[in-house]
Amino acid sequence: MDDGGRWGSGSSPAPTSSPARRGSPAPRNGPASRGGRDTGPGVRSGDRAESRADHRGDERTDGRGDARAGVLFAALGPLEVWRASGERIRIDQQKKRVLLLAMLVRPGRWTSVEQLRLALWQDAPPRSALGNIKTYLSELRHTLPPPAGAPVERTAVTVVGPRASVLRRPVGPGRIESRPGEYRLLVDPDEFDVLRFNHAVAAGREAARAGRWRPAADLFEQALGWWRGNAFDELPAEVGGAESLRLDEARWAAREELIDARLALGETDAVLPALRALTVEFPTRERLWAQLLTALERTGRRAEALHEYRELYQRLVTELGIEPGAELRRVHRQVLEAVPSTDAASVASVNRR
Repeated sequence: MDDGGRWGSGSSPAPTSSPARRGSPAPRNGPASRGGRDTGPGVRSGDRAESRADHRGDERTDGRGDARAGVLFAALGPLEVWRASGERIRIDQQKKRVLLLAMLVRPGRWTSVEQLRLALWQDAPPRSALGNIKTYLSELRHTLPPPAGAPVERTAVTVVGPRASVLRRPVGPGRIESRPGEYRLLVDPDEFDVLRFNHAVAAGREAARAGRWRPAADLFEQALGWWRGNAFDELPAEVGGAESLRLDEARWAAREELIDARLALGETDAVLPALRALTVEFPTRERLWAQLLTALERTGRRAEALHEYRELYQRLVTELGIEPGAELRRVHRQVLEAVPSTDAASVASVNRR
């Protein structure tokens, strides 16, 4: 399953989602610029010349992190790293991208060298694997800005770069800390799209439980707006597979809870086309079918809803040898009995968890 906006995959209706947060890095909007870093909205073209080397660190002379050091790590799609100013930090070498993603699977927690080796070479590491890992991590330290306000051990060191140019590199652990046999990436909750997605979904559920459907819908849309593709898709399954599957299911839950909120707001006509497309594309997700039956019944199409259920029942029994689950059967009975729903909360109760 690839990027699908707030509703489904690329072939399903996908209205544009609202920005995740004003004033934050905009990972979905930054145009690529050849030969340097990309720039997002709000960054002047002249700012691109700030640095021409991916591994070059910003010079700091006050012993503290630069005020612009805040970044956004984006793993809900192809890996991207953005400064708070909207400037993209290019990390093009695949080995370094894989290492960064392997640490982002466990943000702020220690990752073993063995796990990093598995991410890079699976079962066939070279003899120089440990040295290569240290080299890649050292280069990543110079590429990534340190956490905001982080102290720097020494001001900077001067090294000779390509074409004998003089580069000023910061000294100190920066974003990546180490201890014997382990490394960790320092990430604040606001600096990682996965954590922002989780936070927005949790806030949306809290609003839904309180019956505040408009804020709930906005929060679910905000959460889904962070997705640009498949999560951790550049990692081998042994390293990123479990987290990718977890996030994919969380994305589905957020889609379905957004539909619940829209139904509770009475926006049935708006969600019905998306539900039709999603049930065709993902015919085994029973919650979508329950929502479709609810939407059809509420728009006065009771006969159509019953027809859809009969067709689904036949497919499940014939092709999979199973019957619809309890929740879908409950919604079917509700449609049969044509029970009017006067409470907005009951409209959005379709398999709410």
